Amino acid sequence: MKFELDKFNGVIIDPTSLPTTTGELKADLEDLLAYLKFHEKSLSWISLPITFAESIPLFVKAGFTFHSCLREELTLVRQPSVNAFIPFIPTHTIGAGAIVLNETNEILLVKERGTTGFKLPGGYVELGERIQHSIQREVFEETGIESIFESIVGFTTRHPHQLGKSNLHFICRMKALTQKINILDTAEIEDAKWMPLTTYISEPSNSLTDRQMVDAVAYRAGLIATDFSGNIEPYKRMEIFIPASEPDGY
Repeated sequence: MKFELDKFNGVIIDPTSLPTTTGELKADLEDLLAYLKFHEKSLSWISLPITFAESIPLFVKAGFTFHSCLREELTLVRQPSVNAFIPFIPTHTIGAGAIVLNETNEILLVKERGTTGFKLPGGYVELGERIQHSIQREVFEETGIESIFESIVGFTTRHPHQLGKSNLHFICRMKALTQKINILDTAEIEDAKWMPLTTYISEPSNSLTDRQMVDAVAYRAGLIATDFSGNIEPYKRMEIFIPASEPDGY
């Protein structure tokens, strides 16, 4: 079993170096625990591929606990003291909703299966995906409308959400590039339509909170995507949003 030291006096185990037999892994874990104790090391952790799932009980018996999980990977940590630095545990899912207005002051809306009333199109931001790209993708999947991101005009938070996590939901103002509706995600979306903005805001079957929010921000300039010459590695931000200098004519 191979490992490297991190800058917090911790140990990061290389999962590709794990032995293939239970007996060898038990012996390696015993050697590791002796090393950690002798050198007074802090946190030890490993991101274990699903192909090594049978070794999870051995790590748990050695004092490791679950930290976080992906579809094909489980991260386990061994924390000898409460003061040992531990990598940040993900706490939120990220989503985005779209205020898409056309030239006749209609707003694009969807109705999910099994629900009443209409809502803004939108969904989850996938791992590594830009907010701008995710909301364009979601609008297209749910309505067939091609659109372009203009700004973030608000956001909401919710807890609890799914799987015990919190949710951060960005409200994005979009510009429609096409008009013809063609629902692609028919498993989730029952209906999609253009509706006069005033009709949507006054229709009581739609969420009151959403209607009030849309009424407040539909024509705001919001936060626009930008970049700076100093935004380079090793600390490069994927997206930067700053206030627009002035309203853009809406």
